[in-house]
Amino acid sequence: MVYGLMIHSVDSSQTLHFSIFYTPEGNDMHKKTRQQTIMRRILEEHLFQTHSGDQHSAVKSKASSSLEDADWLFRFTSDSKPSAAFKAQPGFDYTEGILRLQGSTLFEYPKLVVWKHVDKVVYTLVCEPLDNPLLASNFLTLFVHELSDHFRKAGSLVDEVSSKPDEILVILDYLLPGGQLLFTNSNLHRYLKSQIGEVLSQKA
Repeated sequence: MVYGLMIHSVDSSQTLHFSIFYTPEGNDMHKKTRQQTIMRRILEEHLFQTHSGDQHSAVKSKASSSLEDADWLFRFTSDSKPSAAFKAQPGFDYTEGILRLQGSTLFEYPKLVVWKHVDKVVYTLVCEPLDNPLLASNFLTLFVHELSDHFRKAGSLVDEVSSKPDEILVILDYLLPGGQLLFTNSNLHRYLKSQIGEVLSQKA
């Protein structure tokens, strides 16, 4: 079981759009400080990637009208079809990474933080040390696309995420049931996607 999930701004360690934690520690009196610590670490890593001449900058500079030229979202899901919502465009901004948080007063045990940043929004999965980072990254890929597909007709994804946490919880109930990472192939993903769509359509 993962430790928690957060959706937050890439521009500030104070702006949180959504979060859920699956452990008593994650929901204790230090929750806000813990969230800000995680967001600050990711912000530092994002700034490092965007301002250094590393491979992320090199990939970003290759972005064109074809998603295959700069496709980090489908690195672990090669059998998936690119979504138009994530078609590489001039100015399209994305980074990703994995961080390790040492045990401290905030975390009794070390944590693995897998994150993906897409167009000013960061999707962060806080994992236990033995969780599979590839499954975590694959989940984030599917989760980002599911949110984009569901909220694409709305104005601002950030506004929708902040105002409709119940709909995000529905998506998580299928893609991350009880905080458990799933081994999701294309067939299972299609099934889960259809179930999510059916439930959300009933809520509309």
